[in-house]
Amino acid sequence: MKSYLLHLLILLSLIVNAQSDDSIQSQYKKGMEAYKAKNFHISYDIFSKLYLSKLSDAKLNFYLGRSAYESGHYTIALAAFERVEMLDSGNLRNRLEMARTYFMLKMYEDAEIAFKEVLQNPNIPQNVRTNIELYLSKVTKVQQKSFTYATLNVDLLYDSNVNYGSLGDFEYGGSIYPSTDKVSDMALQAYADIVNIYDIGAKNGFAIKNRAIVYTKAYRQEKDYDVTYLGYIPSLVYRDTKNMFEFALGFDDMFVAKEEYLRSLYISPRYEYSHTNTLRSITYFKYQRKYFQRESENDLNADHYELSYGLQKILSPSSYIQGNIVGINEAKRQGERVDVDYNDYKLNVAYANQFTSTYATELFAELRERDYSDFSIGFDSKRVDKAINLGANINAKILETLRVHLKSTYARVESNQERYSYDKYTVTLGLNKTF
Repeated sequence: MKSYLLHLLILLSLIVNAQSDDSIQSQYKKGMEAYKAKNFHISYDIFSKLYLSKLSDAKLNFYLGRSAYESGHYTIALAAFERVEMLDSGNLRNRLEMARTYFMLKMYEDAEIAFKEVLQNPNIPQNVRTNIELYLSKVTKVQQKSFTYATLNVDLLYDSNVNYGSLGDFEYGGSIYPSTDKVSDMALQAYADIVNIYDIGAKNGFAIKNRAIVYTKAYRQEKDYDVTYLGYIPSLVYRDTKNMFEFALGFDDMFVAKEEYLRSLYISPRYEYSHTNTLRSITYFKYQRKYFQRESENDLNADHYELSYGLQKILSPSSYIQGNIVGINEAKRQGERVDVDYNDYKLNVAYANQFTSTYATELFAELRERDYSDFSIGFDSKRVDKAINLGANINAKILETLRVHLKSTYARVESNQERYSYDKYTVTLGLNKTF
């Protein structure tokens, strides 16, 4: 009899627990429906009743934190984000939400530290980076200072085709010419990016951003292909809840083999619209005027027009995917060269994932077609190039502000004028340091 009663109690307990689990899942589903519909007061009310039974559920605690933040319960939001931090320390999105919550709680020093920690990760997309810069400009304005940070990359590079040697023999002017042999070489390259941003109005969301870029690549043997690039980009940035607009001016100068090669000036307005918390449209226009500095190349001077539309999807708090469509037109300003005027069309996709707090990866793929406008008598055709570009990058954190990265790229161009058909791959090993 006792054995029968014991089995009956166990069975009843299992039934009650199963019903309880069903009830929790049902409430969780309702909470997610309210969250996705941006009914944050409702989702907060539901998640705040469920989290004690799901303390080890990082996703539920993250959604509780977001719901609490959006409904103004900042202390509750911070507690939820801190639990997620303990459960999933590699969650970049959670770290960003913690920083925003610190800011709303006027914990400005904590907010600055947290924003900088996210900013140190090279995997974050450019639009998210700009958002963080704007937050930091507000933090530093409260502290009566402007915000400046710098990134430095130092790399060892292998290039399989420094001189863009052709894939095979080619015909020109009725004669057959042998392919140009590929030349491979090692290079040391360095890249420095310095950003200063200053908030000019806490109420209207405007900020002034100044950015300076220095890049240099020095080959071990093929010194004729050494490159130095200098760029300065001041811009005005505006952001509100759903929109971000940046109007940039650009001034740059490029040297090849230590001789000045190309100067250019450009303007580039950029607009971003947030459809939801995880889906954004990004578009920009660029007009650039190119001035080639060698007298023999003045007929390369051109007007460059570029229009791009991108769609970015946040897949998880630690990963995103972005696709872009780009159209380019370049038109010569003087001379009769047939290799200046062209239309260029690109379709590319980038994927990034912060797998753990230490390791992250980026993947990139692009299809491109370039159609030249002028007929070439020597090749008896108008030139058309079709290309594919692939890239993969993995990086690992060594110290809080120091990362090591390994990157590989592959490019192949098929042209109806065989002289311009080539393939090349590069392998880069280097360090990334933020200051």
